[in-house]
Amino acid sequence: MKQQHSDYYKQVLQYCDDIKTGKILSCVWVKKAVKRFLNDLKREKEEGWQFRFDEDKFVEVVEFAENLKLSDMESKLKLLPWQLFIYANLFGFVYKDNPDRRRFRQAYNEVARKNGKTSAFLYPMILYDFITTNAAESYLVSKDGAQATKSFEEVTQMIHDDPEMEAAFGDGCHSGAISYLGSRISFFSSESTAIDSYRNSLSVIDEFWCYANDKIVTAFRYGGRARLNNLVCIITSAGLDVGSPCYAENKKAKSILTGSLTDESYFCIIYCYDEGDDWQDPKNFIKANPSLGSFLKEDVLLSDLTDAQVTPSHRADFKSKTCGIWTNDVSNWIPVEALSKLGEKEPNWEQFTDIPCYAGMDLSSVNDLSVYTLCWKKENKYYFKHRVYIPESTASEKYKTDNINFTSWIDNGIVKVTPGSSIDYSYIYNDFIEDAKRFKIKELTYDPWKSKELINRLNDELPAIDFIEFPQNLKNFSEPTKNYEKDILDGNIYDPNPILYWCIQNVVIKPDSNGNYKPMKEYKSATARIDLVISSIEAHCRCKFHNRSNSQNVNGVKDVLKMFL
Repeated sequence: MKQQHSDYYKQVLQYCDDIKTGKILSCVWVKKAVKRFLNDLKREKEEGWQFRFDEDKFVEVVEFAENLKLSDMESKLKLLPWQLFIYANLFGFVYKDNPDRRRFRQAYNEVARKNGKTSAFLYPMILYDFITTNAAESYLVSKDGAQATKSFEEVTQMIHDDPEMEAAFGDGCHSGAISYLGSRISFFSSESTAIDSYRNSLSVIDEFWCYANDKIVTAFRYGGRARLNNLVCIITSAGLDVGSPCYAENKKAKSILTGSLTDESYFCIIYCYDEGDDWQDPKNFIKANPSLGSFLKEDVLLSDLTDAQVTPSHRADFKSKTCGIWTNDVSNWIPVEALSKLGEKEPNWEQFTDIPCYAGMDLSSVNDLSVYTLCWKKENKYYFKHRVYIPESTASEKYKTDNINFTSWIDNGIVKVTPGSSIDYSYIYNDFIEDAKRFKIKELTYDPWKSKELINRLNDELPAIDFIEFPQNLKNFSEPTKNYEKDILDGNIYDPNPILYWCIQNVVIKPDSNGNYKPMKEYKSATARIDLVISSIEAHCRCKFHNRSNSQNVNGVKDVLKMFL
């Protein structure tokens, strides 16, 4: 018999369809969140898939939320389709073998201000957990003490306005907390230092963008591990500092949505403008403001836009809080939508055996990624092949604990593991020798700071190949970086390697006063690697040069720069 779905579930599916078809204008991250949800629904029938969607559990929490009366509303709460979508993800997916255990334990929700995140999520989720969880420890963390007090007062008022909740635990609202039968709601500010000893069942982190550190988030993630359904939910707008812990969480969420990082317990959605969108064009409002047209009126946002246009000092705040654009003097490099132009599967490499090949190498100093990249030009397109290496101890410890998708990459042969705690360059030596036998490698560029010994060995063995120093400084990398960037954006590069996707997302750009720049690793993070970008730019630079001017002799980076400048 055909299942009769609730109206709430139908609204969620309609919302997904409207995003897919473009009826609702949305950014790439919302599209990816919707795609993930729909794919997960299909995966229910897969034998190895641990989760299923429990519509009843989703409906239960939604009905509870919509039965609440908020202090600033005349009527009860009515959730919008985008809000229902988030509830469906957070509360609908459960384990197949234990339907009382929810799938998601972490969540990152980024949306512009004035979109009703407090009324739709913070208060309903806190109260639901408080009422339905045995010995609940529910926490709402605000940016400062004043906001924490305000949240306590508003939740208390909601309890007093509901006859059933008032009768049950109305007397338990005092001293900045709400208590009932061994359960408790506590209200903290971001400055609080007394979290470690708690066993939180639900923690809602409000406006994470302004937090100085992630100590509270980390404490909640570890504090609730023993709970069956601990959920740490971040609900925030974009911020003004790409060095903040919230921006790091934003990048992690994007890595999950792109698939370069795997975490089935982490839900994420980001409402924002796409890279390159005009912040002054009102048609883009809807991308960062999903409540637009409901209680959020366009004239309000137009007024804010006018203010930002005439008052330059207000622009950064408008861009972050209304457009979902993180602002700083550092910017992301290549927009994620451009990565779709890189291809989906590896070509047949035998078709390149007779085509001149140019290589770039980026070696780690001790214990991280090392890579060399091969590049060919064929029919106005550049093709890339990467050899990636990682020490055994690094693969099994650091990357595994940081949830980077290296286990899958290793299993699929995309990364080669070398024994020990540091890179064994003999593996790179042997593979390059074999590639030189298979392909017509003409040149190899390298950074002399790390590669002298290996390059000397290769030079002795392969005298027909030119080994060219390519120091990783701004002067050498600026124009090659811009050329590589342009060829990606123009669809002239074919490189479906998922590690490259991940590396590109880790690149930030900080131009100097003359507009020169090179790839930089974000925050010098231990997990944010850009090695494949560096080796790709080197290989692309040489390949592009030789295909521009085969008649000239080339000897070193200076010749290349003359061609590009």
